[in-house]
Amino acid sequence: MSNNSGNQELAELLRANIEASNRTTHAVRAIVRFVFLQLTLTTVVGVMYAVGAATNLNQVFVPLASVTWIAGTLYTGYTARRDLKASAVPKK
Repeated sequence: MSNNSGNQELAELLRANIEASNRTTHAVRAIVRFVFLQLTLTTVVGVMYAVGAATNLNQVFVPLASVTWIAGTLYTGYTARRDLKASAVPKK
């Protein structure tokens, strides 16, 4: 009887450990995804500014790049929050 109880306790501890590891993985993934998306967005916007400057079309490319940056930042913030919810500690 006590051996079965010990096995059950060990199984519960292993399950809790796996769940904690999964939450950590989701949190790290959310942070890395946010940073990757922001770096990509910054690169795209930088290229847009450069094209505008090189072609003397700043009046087109600066507003376009600004709107792209704002929309992209809102999107990356949304995805980061959504991904971080997967790492939340469940309430019992």
